[in-house]
Amino acid sequence: MGLFNSEMTTMKAIEALGSDKETKVVKGTEFLLNEGAEAIHVMIVQLQIFVSNAANSRKQRQAALNLYGLLCRPDFVIPAELCPTFVETLMNAPAVLEYNLNEMPAYVLENSYSFLANTLWEAEPATKKKTIPFFERLGFPETMLPVLGVLLTNESGFAEESLLLIQKVEGDLTPVSGPVYAMLDLYPLGDSAVKAIPEFGARLPPNMEILQKFLLDFNSMVQKRAVKAAVPLARQNTAVYALLEKAISADESCRSHILENLEKEETVLPSQLDLIWMILMTTDSQLTAERGMKFFGRIESKVRPLVLYYCKNGDQNEIICALKCIHFMKEEGVRICTELITAYLADDTLLYETAGYPSYSYLASLLKEYCPTAPAVSTLAKRMRDDCVSKSRDTPTEVMALLAPEDLADVIEWSFKRIFDSYGIGYTAEYADEMMAGISDLVGFEKATLLSFIKAIGYSYSFDSAENQPVIAHKDTAAAINRLRSVSTPATGNLLHFVSRKKDISVSHKDASDAEVSSFKLSFEEHRRLAIDELERRGFPTYAPVNYLKVQKPQL
Repeated sequence: MGLFNSEMTTMKAIEALGSDKETKVVKGTEFLLNEGAEAIHVMIVQLQIFVSNAANSRKQRQAALNLYGLLCRPDFVIPAELCPTFVETLMNAPAVLEYNLNEMPAYVLENSYSFLANTLWEAEPATKKKTIPFFERLGFPETMLPVLGVLLTNESGFAEESLLLIQKVEGDLTPVSGPVYAMLDLYPLGDSAVKAIPEFGARLPPNMEILQKFLLDFNSMVQKRAVKAAVPLARQNTAVYALLEKAISADESCRSHILENLEKEETVLPSQLDLIWMILMTTDSQLTAERGMKFFGRIESKVRPLVLYYCKNGDQNEIICALKCIHFMKEEGVRICTELITAYLADDTLLYETAGYPSYSYLASLLKEYCPTAPAVSTLAKRMRDDCVSKSRDTPTEVMALLAPEDLADVIEWSFKRIFDSYGIGYTAEYADEMMAGISDLVGFEKATLLSFIKAIGYSYSFDSAENQPVIAHKDTAAAINRLRSVSTPATGNLLHFVSRKKDISVSHKDASDAEVSSFKLSFEEHRRLAIDELERRGFPTYAPVNYLKVQKPQL
């Protein structure tokens, strides 16, 4: 008994804490409690020794745990200057020493904050990590933010962990806004920043200067990350939304990135639909344009009001873009086209001036796709055709395909008259392709017949200096007329009527200085005779516009 009475010392009491005998542990504990504050310094020094040997000694590990428990009791108040030493000792404890950090008094952590912050700032990454449990007990105070912000670099080796710690700090995160957004330009940390920024929410105001710089860093990975971070922010933040608008106006790569991210949004707001529309109106890429239109097609019920608005109120480019979008709207297409028919028939100004000639082919193509049998479609097509004729423009074949038979025949006749009146000058195989596209199944002639007609009413000549007169080259023209003669159809009969009325013309001969020397008459009598001979052989069939159309064979 003497050992634990008159001969007991602080050191012996501390050593007793590692004993396997409960009575010794109790006696040692009682002695140290009686010693109180006078034993604290020695207890912390011995705790350092026990902790350093805990991995290799069960006895010292037990002594360390018991001594830690005593120091955490309210009976002891560790002086402020010793708190950092106490914390550092436990921070470096081996994993086998499973002490309960929740037992540590709050004042110890508060008195050790400067030590923990300095360690977080200066230590190696492995040591920095050891501070995290202690900061968790402290509740991650906002005073940590400046230190954490500085650590958001590749060089710190602790950026990923710092980013996670920032998320645990409650309240305003403005002090780290700059460093967090600067991370977008770091590899591979940028992707972590992209993920974290939306999670911070309103607590982390965006750094507008950095974000704008990255959004306008064309064709770079940082631009792609900046877009990914900005798109969700722009749902609520008007300033970020304005940055996206600026980026869309400035750069094709940014348009593509913004569209890609909007496609991933679970819900799309009206303001985001406006961004997609802006992309469609500014993009230089056919791929991006089609991708945006397809996206509209996937959310067509939401985008229907926007598309209808621009079809009725936009400029010509906006109307054409809106009409193109409707092609991808399989569920709403019929409904939209029905509304457009009513709107365009009711307002000539809207049809002829606002939408105008450039939109006719797109509008007609839509009507053919969604409501070709609607009674008003041919009426609207005739309105478009009349406008083309009044302005001496070719009627788009998409419009021609929707006309009633008699109207289609009139348009084809008008087109042939234009070719005839110009002697075929300016009309090529490409024109023939365009004219036949979309109506080849409606007309009673082939593209080859159209090309033969263009050549048949054309001409070429050379000037014979010896005779001082032009000489018509008949070979190609006569061959084209003979091809028309060889195809005995109502359509070629009409075309031969044109050739039979081919007028002679006067041509001027000029010298090297481009001054007119003389004027001569070119006679197409031979061309007319070839056509008339064939018409006579056919019994002089009557010219009629309907002859250009396919006529079904009568049932026998």
